[in-house]
Amino acid sequence: MLDTVKRTISDYTMLETGENVLVALSGGADSVALLLSLRELGYPVRAFHLNHCLRGAESDRDEAFCRRLCEKLGVKLTVERVDIAAAAGDSAVEETARRIRYARLEHAAHGAKIAVAHNADDNLETMLFHLVRGTGAKGLTGIPPVRGRIIRPLIEVERREIEAFLREREQDFVTDSTNADTAYTRNRLRQEVVPILRELNPQAVQAAARLSRQLRQDETCLQSYAQTCVQLCAVGNGAWKIQPLREAASAVRSRALRLLLENADMPLKDVTAKHISALEHLLETASPSAETDLPNGCFARREYDVLRIIPKAETAVERPEIPFTVPFAGMIWKDTVRLTAKKLEKSEVFYKTFNTFCLDCGTIDFESLCVRTRRTGDTLRLTENGGSRSLKKLMIDRKIPRYMRNAMAVIADKNGVIAVQDIGADCSRTAKNNANTLQITVKGLSKNGL
Repeated sequence: MLDTVKRTISDYTMLETGENVLVALSGGADSVALLLSLRELGYPVRAFHLNHCLRGAESDRDEAFCRRLCEKLGVKLTVERVDIAAAAGDSAVEETARRIRYARLEHAAHGAKIAVAHNADDNLETMLFHLVRGTGAKGLTGIPPVRGRIIRPLIEVERREIEAFLREREQDFVTDSTNADTAYTRNRLRQEVVPILRELNPQAVQAAARLSRQLRQDETCLQSYAQTCVQLCAVGNGAWKIQPLREAASAVRSRALRLLLENADMPLKDVTAKHISALEHLLETASPSAETDLPNGCFARREYDVLRIIPKAETAVERPEIPFTVPFAGMIWKDTVRLTAKKLEKSEVFYKTFNTFCLDCGTIDFESLCVRTRRTGDTLRLTENGGSRSLKKLMIDRKIPRYMRNAMAVIADKNGVIAVQDIGADCSRTAKNNANTLQITVKGLSKNGL
C-alpha cells in the first residue's frame, strides 16, 4: 500500500519531499491509515479532528480515540467541537457537516496541504452515485485526487488494502455505526451494489479508477477548449458573442456555457442539463430577443448576436411621460437617464454629437414638450431624401434588443416625435444653424438597459 501512496503523491504532485501536511483524522480505518502511511513515508504530519456532536457518546468516543492515537504517535492534534445539527437549521445536516468540516480544516492548516482519506472504493461509490442520479462525463470522473490544497493520497488504494495495512501494524480504529444504515444511498451502494460488481470482476474498483483517470484527462482537454471558446466570446458587461459558441463542438459548447454561468457567479451545483439545453436553444433560436430562466432568479437573454447572462432579475424602472420646460438639467426615471435642454445663444458653437440633438425652436410646441417612451404609431424621418419610418422598424434595423426599446427616451410634443435616444432626430425638426436653436442631450445610465 505504501508504494501505491508514494506513487499517487508523485503522479499528482501532491507533496514535495518533507512538506508539512495536515491530516483530517476521523478515527476511522481510512484516516488512521492515511496518518500512518504519510508518517512512515517521512512527511511531517499534524492532525485535525472535528467532533460533529451528532452521535452522542459515539462522537465522544471517536474524539478520545484520536487523542490517544496522536499522543502515542507524537503527532500534534487539533480538536474542535461543533453542534452540526444546531448549525444546520433547515439545511441538510450532511451538507452542513461537510461545509463546516472543510472550513475548519482550511483554518487549521495555516497554508499547509490538507490530506483527506478518500480511497478507490469511495471513488467507485461516487461514480455510481452520480451515474444513478444522472450525470455527464464530468460526474464520472469521480473524486479528484487534488482540489486546491486538498490532496487524497489514498485515492488509488482499495479499502481491503487499507484494512490489511492496519492489521499488519496491529493498529485499531473506530467504526461509525451509521455506515451500516442502508437508508443512506452511499451505504447501500457500498454494501449491496459494489459486492455484486466485485463478483462480476474482482478488479472492479481498479477498473473504475482507470476509467476515472482517463475521463479526468479528457475533461482537462475539453475544459481547455472551452476556456478558449469563452475567450473568443468575451464582449464585456455580462455579454458574450454567440457565433463562437455556435461553431464549437457540442462537448465544448456545453462546458463553455457552464463557464459563462460561473463567470456570472452562479453556483454550478444549481445548474442542470435542462438549463444548458435551454441556453443552447437560445443560441439557435430565430428570435433575436428571446430569454430563458436560470437558477436563483437569474436569466439569460439573447440580444441579436450576443448572449447576456443577467446575475439576477431586476425590477424594470417605471418610465412615465415627463413634461419639461427649457432650460432643464437633471436625472429622470429613478436616475437612469440624464436629460439636459437649453436654447443656444447666437455666439455659442453649433455642434452635434451622438445623443445631442440641435433642433429648430420654430418646429417645437414648447407647451407640450415632454420625454417619454415609445408608443404605437411613433414614426421618425431621419433623412431629407427618405420617408418616415416606424420607430419599431428603426429599432429592429439597429438591432436594439426588445427589452431596451421600452427604456429608450423619446423627446416629443403634441405634433409627434422630435428625437429618440440612440436613434436620432426627425430631420424636419433639426436646426440648420445656431439661430433659434434648442439643444437637447439625453444619456442613459442604467446597467443592462433596465
